[in-house]
Amino acid sequence: MNDNPNMVFVGEELEKKVYSLTNQVPNHQLDPSDVFLVGYMKSGTTWFRNLIAGAVYGVISEHVPYAIIWELVPNHGPTKPFYKRYGTPMYFKVHDFPRPQYKRVVFLVRDGRDVVVSLAHHLKNVYKDDVDMAKLAKGEAPQFSIQYEWYKHADAWLSNPYGAEIMIVKYEELKADPLRELRRFCQFAGIDRDDALLARAVEAASFENMRDKEDRLGMDYRTWPKDRHFVRRGTVGSHEDEFPPAVLEAFMRDAGDTLRKLGYLERATSPAR
Repeated sequence: MNDNPNMVFVGEELEKKVYSLTNQVPNHQLDPSDVFLVGYMKSGTTWFRNLIAGAVYGVISEHVPYAIIWELVPNHGPTKPFYKRYGTPMYFKVHDFPRPQYKRVVFLVRDGRDVVVSLAHHLKNVYKDDVDMAKLAKGEAPQFSIQYEWYKHADAWLSNPYGAEIMIVKYEELKADPLRELRRFCQFAGIDRDDALLARAVEAASFENMRDKEDRLGMDYRTWPKDRHFVRRGTVGSHEDEFPPAVLEAFMRDAGDTLRKLGYLERATSPAR
């Protein structure tokens, strides 16, 4: 390779140069054993990334900035063209639809009604403007390049068009018993961890500790306002007092079947397995 500092590298030469300087590899270089944490926006992926850091790497998340968590469990997609591989399997976070390269998937799903409410607060915090809930319910959030409804995303993963090995984690079950769900994750990922370590990871990533970490270390999102908590409420059923009735009715016409398939229209839901 030509090491002339004035040389412009492209394609494969660029990938080699980046690796030689940073040990980072292009995001198209994946291993079949890699695990992808998939979820629609505001479904709990930030929380679960902290849990993965604790369970897989032993990094107790309350003591490290979010930037470290993002390195250990990076985004996978066009906005993250390179990543550092810390082991195999590697663990990624995506909001995307199914793709052939996503062969092992943890699908983190949350009641779509709560998702819309949480996303509305998120956008209002970032952009300081009123948010059109009707548009969000239709999947229109151009600030995040989202142009698809919650139910279409969920249906796509439930249909599993590429035959991925999929574990479904319901946000509500994660809230109810995070240690049990983290054990399930470890079994799926093929890693053996004792309960003491997993319990420590769960405690470190608790709602209170994650909010405290924000106060101490910041959020490591360039656009996130420093006077607002990213970890806002995290409750189950927030739509019951925050979703405008007319918008909710329209949302139910589109998403009702998907909510029913996932058990969200039952009084007591059991975790999808």
